[in-house]
Amino acid sequence: MAGVVDSNGNGNAPAGTRDSGPPYQAGTATVDNQLDNDSNVDDATDDSEISSSGETTDEILEDGIAGTSPAQTIFNIVKNIVGEGMLSLPAGVAAGTGLMVAIMITAVFGVLLGYTFSAMGRVCHATHTKNHKEACQVVSGSNLAQFMAVVLMLKTSFTCVSYAMVIGESYSAVLRGFGLTGFFTYHYTVLIIIMLVILLPLCLQRDLSVLSYTSIVGVACEIFVVTFMQFRLADGSYAPEGKYYEIIPEPKRVSWGDADGPDLFGFSVTTFVLLSSLATAFIAHYNAPKFYVQMRRRSPRRFNRAIIVAFGIAFAIYVWVMTVGYLTFGKHCDGLILNNYSERDPWASAARVAIGIAVLFGFPLSFTALRDSFMSVAGIPAEKKRFFFPVTITLLAIITVLGCLLHDLGLVNSLGGAIFGALITLIFPGYLLYRASRLQAKGSKYILGGIFPKAEQSVTIAVICAGVVLLCFGSSIVLLKKFSPDVLGLKPKPHH
Repeated sequence: MAGVVDSNGNGNAPAGTRDSGPPYQAGTATVDNQLDNDSNVDDATDDSEISSSGETTDEILEDGIAGTSPAQTIFNIVKNIVGEGMLSLPAGVAAGTGLMVAIMITAVFGVLLGYTFSAMGRVCHATHTKNHKEACQVVSGSNLAQFMAVVLMLKTSFTCVSYAMVIGESYSAVLRGFGLTGFFTYHYTVLIIIMLVILLPLCLQRDLSVLSYTSIVGVACEIFVVTFMQFRLADGSYAPEGKYYEIIPEPKRVSWGDADGPDLFGFSVTTFVLLSSLATAFIAHYNAPKFYVQMRRRSPRRFNRAIIVAFGIAFAIYVWVMTVGYLTFGKHCDGLILNNYSERDPWASAARVAIGIAVLFGFPLSFTALRDSFMSVAGIPAEKKRFFFPVTITLLAIITVLGCLLHDLGLVNSLGGAIFGALITLIFPGYLLYRASRLQAKGSKYILGGIFPKAEQSVTIAVICAGVVLLCFGSSIVLLKKFSPDVLGLKPKPHH
């Protein structure tokens, strides 16, 4: 149980450690020995990772957890960030935003959310905690800590149910595409079978190093999809006079509207819709503490290196898919870009299967966050193995039932995504970083020193303010899309 902050702003020790000195004191010799024996001398002897700053690598992992290497951490982060949503980005550009403007917006959010992702790792390191709730208990108090855990649980619940619906519908469509019919092609039958045969074994893994292998497959599938799109752009199959140009319907063929070619620097009211989408495009922050805690020889510096590579890969995939999709179909990009490609194109069919695999292997990472946040809210000790199996089975059963019964989460999911996204990616990390840096400045012995520069307090305030602005902005965009789409230059969706 993590400690809380007293009325003077000093962190109270977790139970049983009040008289034992700072939490990092125990085990220092062990850490030093491990570092001395490590072959990577520059990591083991860098002054910013050892010495007076107290920033040391930490080999203390839960029983049965092997931990992830930096490469495994990178693949898990990338897979947690990049999903089927990448296929909607070309349509966001086509709606009225210049390609270069879209790339710059993506870069800004990539840097900003990469920073707040890193912040969660540093806060966990400085407070010696394993999740948002424990970290908040140390730097702020129990009430806000419980609120954070509830928000994380709600956000990941929506995410997992959305995954379940997509998995059932997409794999059902794949089976029907191969000419199969009957009971075993129904979306609920397909979902139940996939849950039992594939996802249950993966979700029962406590060690993220195991999930890193499915993450590698998922990322490879996503790269295959964009590579296919790049190949079709290069060979001109969907350009006028191309092999598939006359086969696809006219509304899906390449068109630049009244322009002579691609719009590079345009800006319109629909840019706000793209901006709202990109504001949560890099969200994986609900898993940031777990990614840090399960990293072998973890330290903020090693974690930051992994984040830079992972967010760089995610950024490259986003830019790649929005560029090739937009340059291939122009203003006629579908909201799911693979729908632009002909069903007679065998490689397009392969790409549809590949994105289905990528979505499938993204589920366990989101489910891991849901289970952790649920256990945190309920006060169930995450390290107790006897609770792990029944909680996993119960949550998966609920998600499966909802995935079978629901077809669209509608306004609640969209509005919740905008609100929870801003809280999880900006406001929570900014606030925890601000409180931790304040406690460090006051000399609290339960905050590891030398982690947060003084100037960072001003940065965290700016991050929190940005989060509040995006929360209001994103919520407004969701409501306008639902009730007044014409204000955003969008066509109203037909009512069924």
